[in-house]
Amino acid sequence: PGGAIAQERYPQFDSERSRDQPRGQIQVTNDWRDTVSVTMWTHRRERIGDSWEIESGETALLAVDGRRIKVRPNYKIKVGDDWGWVNLDAVGQFSRGTWYVNVRDIWRATHQRGGRPDRGDENVPDWQR
Repeated sequence: PGGAIAQERYPQFDSERSRDQPRGQIQVTNDWRDTVSVTMWTHRRERIGDSWEIESGETALLAVDGRRIKVRPNYKIKVGDDWGWVNLDAVGQFSRGTWYVNVRDIWRATHQRGGRPDRGDENVPDWQR
């Protein structure tokens, strides 16, 4: 009689497979009391543009050189200069081709670590972050 050999295969999970992730414009609402500076990076830590200054109460579609940028959920976003970044999908909502995010949500996500900033420093071992 014939035999069969079962081989367990686990699908490879690649968190950086960008074509499987929703990509779209990004709209940032400053629901904070002051003007804020917003910066973004790709999942490979490539900085996108310079930074965007958004007045209190205003909403902005982020653009570089007059062209709206398109971002993915694993891109990093940061408010201000002194604290770490957070993945966009942790603070934003994706709907109809646009990522929507509020400044307050970014701030909360980057400040929830008990006062310890997460700077994403490549020289610090992961277990010390």
